[in-house]
Amino acid sequence: MAENEDGSKTLDQADEVADDGAASPARRRYRPKTWQVLAALLACTGVVTAVVLTAGSTAAKPYDFNGDGYPDLTIGIPGDTVNGHPRAGSVLVANGTSTGPAGTSLLVNQDSTGVPGSAEDDDSFGQSVASCDFDSNGYADLAVSSPLEAIDTTQGAGMLTVHYGGSSGINGSTTEAFTEDTAGYPGTVAWDEVFAYSLAAGDVNGDGYCDLAIGQPLDNAGGRSNAGTIKLMFGTSTGLNAADTIQIDQNTANVPGVPEAEDRFGEQLAIADVDGDGVGDLISATIGEQISGSSDRGSLHILYGPIENGAPAAGSYIDAGNVTGIGEFAGSALAVGHFNDDTYADVAVGVSDQEVGTKGAAGRFAVFYGSAQGLSAASRVKLFDQDSPGISGSPETEDYFASSLATGDFDGDGVDDLVIGMRSEAIGSATGSGASMILFGNATGGITTKGALWIDQDTTGVPGTVAVADHFGWTVGALDTDGNGRVEPLIGAPGNAAGTVTVLKVKPGTLESATAYAQSDLGGAAGADGDAFGIALAH
Repeated sequence: MAENEDGSKTLDQADEVADDGAASPARRRYRPKTWQVLAALLACTGVVTAVVLTAGSTAAKPYDFNGDGYPDLTIGIPGDTVNGHPRAGSVLVANGTSTGPAGTSLLVNQDSTGVPGSAEDDDSFGQSVASCDFDSNGYADLAVSSPLEAIDTTQGAGMLTVHYGGSSGINGSTTEAFTEDTAGYPGTVAWDEVFAYSLAAGDVNGDGYCDLAIGQPLDNAGGRSNAGTIKLMFGTSTGLNAADTIQIDQNTANVPGVPEAEDRFGEQLAIADVDGDGVGDLISATIGEQISGSSDRGSLHILYGPIENGAPAAGSYIDAGNVTGIGEFAGSALAVGHFNDDTYADVAVGVSDQEVGTKGAAGRFAVFYGSAQGLSAASRVKLFDQDSPGISGSPETEDYFASSLATGDFDGDGVDDLVIGMRSEAIGSATGSGASMILFGNATGGITTKGALWIDQDTTGVPGTVAVADHFGWTVGALDTDGNGRVEPLIGAPGNAAGTVTVLKVKPGTLESATAYAQSDLGGAAGADGDAFGIALAH
């Protein structure tokens, strides 16, 4: 165990759950006692969704579950107590309206009517969410992870549920559950392999249907513990199904490298068209990969579409040892967007454990710009940290700058912008209070610090009060909550009492508004400390 600057206990990479592939209760286990410990084990606190569909598609926008044109605010509450079961977890959905999220909401969990399974201690339902219209029927669908779900007596096996949208949203809609024990599904159930740890959605085979990538970084691959795998479920007119699901790992054709213990292939996932060929490419952050001859750890695998016949069309690899300035669990966060006006998607990569100067885990991020050749270490790369000109603050130990990233066109100029979370930034003497920053894209220059905004709970116009361990910015997200074409940055503060989510409206140099929501502000219960409301947000 490691002690953070805010006093909370979290797992070091070296301390995480052992995984030798055997379903034995004698194996080392760390059951979560607080949401901070749970989140340290489950480092993926959100999901990147870049929807790349063919022209003429009738698919709904992500998170528009009722097809009314307004995306619905979706918030994971993996620490929620459900019918007496601590940390069973829930997901809250508030319908979008022309003025933002509705004041009423739907709470979905495994005790909800029509949802498979039942609420149990430590399931962590809602730890990650992703949305896309998997059956292209005009209503967005919702994928929800329960990475600590027990399958029979196998603890920490993990489960995925898919909630299909309709005219009433996902309220009472068709819901399907998938595990590695589902008939026809690849893989084998084992202790603490946390199936559905990370999620991403987009069309990777070019058929016009949205597909779902499911990361399982603690999975055994090639006989190597915690080497990691990715399951890929393909969208069809009838949605996702087990029969068409494939498994990808570093033994798969056109995937660079080989499985090694503790690689954690699939730790973070994103789908975006980085080479501009009209088909989505799958990006995996393999954060534990040890770089030969170096102390650097972490890499990106870019798996180029179309992904069909069980393998990507081609693959490339960027290791931390070939990019000066990133090298400590590179890929702890991923976000994709068009940060300039070319046809290639770009990728922002968080390295929140990076030492800056002499400050350990101060944090840094890199932006890789796409091209006709895709992504490579030789591509145009820009690095940002709190020593960069135009970035507020200064590097401090365990700030975890860029621990979460999300993108969207925040100012309506047609170019995507970036919101950056700093989950443990100290504001004054309030350690772990947290902060975030907004950096804006530029049609010709990409992400710059011109007009950058620093946001914390002491910023004028932002509700709340700075306090120790609020972790404002532990997770960030992005969603057009009022359907006006401008995306709003979302700032999660899961340590702020039962948790809050702040919705911002911004332009370069200007914070136009900030509205903070607790669960009760959206028509839900008051919640309790440890619920972790806001730890999973829409991207």
